[in-house]
Amino acid sequence: MNISPERVPEGRAEGVLEHVLHFRKSYDRYAKPDDVNALLGFFPRVHVRSGYQLDYDWVHHGDTIKRIRPYARPLDGQAPLLADPSTEGEERSDQAVETLYQYLHYDPTPEGLFEYAFFVQELWATRASWHDAEWLATVPIFTRARFEGVLQTAQKVVDLHEPESCAAEAMRTEAGGRVRFLVHTPMGWDRIYWLEIDVEGDGRLDVHAGDIVADFGLGETF
Repeated sequence: MNISPERVPEGRAEGVLEHVLHFRKSYDRYAKPDDVNALLGFFPRVHVRSGYQLDYDWVHHGDTIKRIRPYARPLDGQAPLLADPSTEGEERSDQAVETLYQYLHYDPTPEGLFEYAFFVQELWATRASWHDAEWLATVPIFTRARFEGVLQTAQKVVDLHEPESCAAEAMRTEAGGRVRFLVHTPMGWDRIYWLEIDVEGDGRLDVHAGDIVADFGLGETF
C-alpha cells in the first residue's frame, strides 16, 4: 500500500479535464439521465456497479431548480426511495452512501483515486443553478501550461508562490486516501490554490482549501 503521494500523469489528467470542460457547456445535448452517465464515461478508472446506472432527482427551492441529487438505480428497476433532501452537505449524508457511493468503484491506484475524487466533485455540480455553481466556475489545473495561461490573463497578481509541479497528487490508504490538485476560481476571491480532498472508506469526500499559490485580488461575484 502506498503511503506517500504520487503524481498523476499530467497528460492523462488534462485529457479528462478537457472532456469535462466541454461537457459543462453541452448539458442541453443530453436527456436525463444520459448526461450524468456520459460524464462518468470521461473517467475511465471509475465505474458504477454492473447492472446499475446513474440517475438523479432535481432539488428545488420554491419554483427554482437549484441542483441535482444523484443516485444509482438498476438498469431495469425503479429509483430508490429518497428522503426529502437537505440543502447543505447532502453529498456527505448517510443517504448518499446508501444510494450512490456504495455503487461507485474506482481502480485501486493513485490515478483511480484521483479520478474518483474529481468525478464526485463534478457529478454533484452537474446542471447546478448559478447560485450553487461555484465549482462550475472553478477550473482544475494539472499542467504548467494551464497555470501559466491563467497568470498571463490575470489583470494583477497580488501574491505568487510558484509550485514545484502542477501535477495532481494522490495517496492511497487502507480506508480511502487523499487527493490534491490546483484549482483556479474567479468567484469572490480570484485565486489559484490547492484543493485537498480526503476520500473516506464509504466513498464520501471531505473537501477543503489548502495553500494559496496565486492571489489575483477581488474576483467575480455570484
